[in-house]
Amino acid sequence: MVRTVGWSLGDRQMASPQGEILRIVRELEFDHHRMTSGAVVRDPEGRAHVFIKGSYENVKAIAVATSVPQDYDQVTMQCAKDNYYTLGIAYKELSSAETDTDIQSMSRDLLESQVYISGLLLFRNEIKADSPEAIEQLKSGAIRSVICTGDNELTGIAVGRKCGIVTSQTCLRGNIVDGSVVWNDPDNGDAEVSPESPDPFCQLALTCSAWRYFHSNPKQFEHIWPRCVIFARMKPDDKINVVKYFQGRGLVVGMAGDGGNDCGGLRAAHAGIALSDAEASMVSPFSTGRLGKGAASNDISLTTVPDLIREGRACLATNLATFMYFMVYALLLTTIRTAFLVLDALNLGEWVWLTMDIGIGVIMMFFMTQSQANPDLAHYRPTATLLGTRTISGILIPYVAGLFCLVIGLTFVRAQEWYDEMNPTFDIHVLPRLWMKKGDNYDSPIGVLLLFAVLSTTAYVNTYGGAFRQSIMRNLGINFSYAVFVAMTFWLCLSAPNRLNCIYRVNCDTLSSLACKSIPLLSQFSTGGTGGCFLGPQVKYWQNHTNTYYEPKSPSEQYWLPSSEENCLPPEQTLATIPLYSTTISTGKGFKVVDSCIGPNNCYAPGTKGVLFAILLLYMAIHHGFVKVVLLGPVASALRKQQRQKDTEKLQSAPSILRSAATSSNHDAQVVGCTIEARTPPRVSSGVQQKSLLSDPDGFSYDHEQNAV
Repeated sequence: MVRTVGWSLGDRQMASPQGEILRIVRELEFDHHRMTSGAVVRDPEGRAHVFIKGSYENVKAIAVATSVPQDYDQVTMQCAKDNYYTLGIAYKELSSAETDTDIQSMSRDLLESQVYISGLLLFRNEIKADSPEAIEQLKSGAIRSVICTGDNELTGIAVGRKCGIVTSQTCLRGNIVDGSVVWNDPDNGDAEVSPESPDPFCQLALTCSAWRYFHSNPKQFEHIWPRCVIFARMKPDDKINVVKYFQGRGLVVGMAGDGGNDCGGLRAAHAGIALSDAEASMVSPFSTGRLGKGAASNDISLTTVPDLIREGRACLATNLATFMYFMVYALLLTTIRTAFLVLDALNLGEWVWLTMDIGIGVIMMFFMTQSQANPDLAHYRPTATLLGTRTISGILIPYVAGLFCLVIGLTFVRAQEWYDEMNPTFDIHVLPRLWMKKGDNYDSPIGVLLLFAVLSTTAYVNTYGGAFRQSIMRNLGINFSYAVFVAMTFWLCLSAPNRLNCIYRVNCDTLSSLACKSIPLLSQFSTGGTGGCFLGPQVKYWQNHTNTYYEPKSPSEQYWLPSSEENCLPPEQTLATIPLYSTTISTGKGFKVVDSCIGPNNCYAPGTKGVLFAILLLYMAIHHGFVKVVLLGPVASALRKQQRQKDTEKLQSAPSILRSAATSSNHDAQVVGCTIEARTPPRVSSGVQQKSLLSDPDGFSYDHEQNAV
């Protein structure tokens, strides 16, 4: 602006186009309470001049009465209505006897008193090009926006109309006159009106004095606060109080600002975002310098605000999804392991643990977190409680369904003629160091199959897009990993003995277990469960016969067990009585189940495999269906609708003004309270720097932890 009028600003001096030099004696920094700033300069003749600029109301208050034009109020109000950021300018000349030292020691009150108004400085309040788009996105997300600004209320109304915050035909202005609130219609010659007339649904704008009055008399504010969309001439403390008031209404409040006077509000809000790299960014949890697109490419984009909310909601949904997975993992694994241990001292194979902890618990969890935020704001927000109905049901349903399928599988297998129960500790005396071999039985594989199916499916369905994250089809990693684990689970269930099966001790026999020695790395890192003998239930028949003549090799090994050095075969005397290919060794009860299973094994009959496969499919259908129909589908929608109806009924008993303000909005009734402030930077052709206070109470998720109306 200085350069535009031909002046140049140097080191504590200014030069006019004619070469006149004004030396700066003292700078008067902007004071939030005075709402003024200025400077004291000395001209070439040595005279000292005080120049003041600030809010036109405050400049008028400190000016000599005779210097104020008669139409000062009308002109300044009209400028504010025309969307100009209006500053008053005043000056005075100090006594020539005042030295620079005297001026430095003068109080600011003395310097700014008895000044003469010399004119107005107008800044055109051009809002950011993408401000209407940002406000519209917030509306679609059921977030109510209001303006909290240090500017005049008329300027706030004008800016609010342009960006879509002020939507009513009339916006009344509330001010304090003689200690009481007086309402005026600025579009009707400032006629004095009542907030209930002529339009009981119109929006309201408050001056700083009116806000302070209502803040001290909250009962009077109770009926009209939902209609207030403009908070004008707010000082830093007032902005903090506005934020805290909305928070006191049970709302989640966010604020966006760009200046030092916004720092307090940014810190007080639940979430603050600084739209600058200046001092506001030092106290705000979030900050941005991202420029807009197209016509908004020269300004920091206000669409950062809805983007932050989208990302925050997606992050919350993802965090709860991973929480639910690990809760299912902890509950189901603990239950299965405890049940197996109590039932027959059974365990799971060593690679089962690694696959669950690394394959699913790390790899699939990583891909769960890679889903991007939904590009559109939903009209409700995700649940934010760990103990809500949605969260608890998302944990209990897979847990209960998994246990149900496990019980069905165990009951069916144990009813088969070829089933041979075994307690590895008491029946074949497995040594403690061979803990990983306690999964070589007919029961443990059912637990392995169900764990793989439940955990991988839980990770997958918890990544469904829904309202807050993009479609799961866009997450290639989670789809690929889920397909791999499902295919592996089905393979383990349906295939004949092979090396992969024997790694997990499912549908495995002795020959395939021994063949695992040739698998690179696995046998080297194994604690003893890979490449060794398969200690299936049939081993007890060989052991019982061998122990009639067996001489222990050491006190710690009182019983014979198969050894890979002896090809997992018993002594010749036992082998002659119970051959390797006998049906006793094939099943333990004399039933030939699968011809390809050689030696001790836990091979299932083909019909049993089909039943187990059907059980796995049943579980997956239950879990996918529950999430799609209940958590993300029509059931959740119906419950949200039911909750809205309950809130509407509560509104019926509320005061009429509050009810009309809430129901006349195109938002859900519970969503109120967001603040946007428009403030012009100190240059003529700049865009408006937006400050937003966002309010997003807990949405109508069907557990509805919080009912804020």
